[in-house]
Amino acid sequence: MADQARISSIDALEAFRADLIQYVEKARIALEDAESEVRRTRTWLDVDRAGYWAAQCKLWTKQCEQAEAELYNATLTRPKESHAFQKMAVLKARRQLEQAEEKARVVQHWRKSFDNRAVPLLRHMDPMFFLIGRQLPKGIHSLGESIKALQAYAEKSPVAKRPPATASPDEPACEGGPP
Repeated sequence: MADQARISSIDALEAFRADLIQYVEKARIALEDAESEVRRTRTWLDVDRAGYWAAQCKLWTKQCEQAEAELYNATLTRPKESHAFQKMAVLKARRQLEQAEEKARVVQHWRKSFDNRAVPLLRHMDPMFFLIGRQLPKGIHSLGESIKALQAYAEKSPVAKRPPATASPDEPACEGGPP
């Protein structure tokens, strides 16, 4: 077994640590974006779309009532006319009201089922949040400490225990120092 470790590249470890830090940051941002996108979608369904289609239902209910009142008044005042314009206005208002009510039902359905669909998917991300938030930063710190220790080790001048130089039997011994 050797008395010395062979350190070939601390720079590679430093580059890996830098890449790992970038990965953690990008992964954290991606996970937070995904989580906030789910929250934004939930808010969009609950506040924006639900309110919008409720308002549209009220608007078209009023328009439908107004068109029906106009048709009723026209029928009372001019019973012998066809009142096609008023009948078309009533049909249009009813159609728009039906569409708005259908959209409101769809939004209500999605509001009810959204959590059942989105929350399990978010729970699948929990291990990744743990890994990115806790484990990898610990690993980065540990890697940094290892790099420092390796650098300190590499900077030390190795104390080489070499055996004293002896002449080999093939070479003549030089006496009296160098020629």
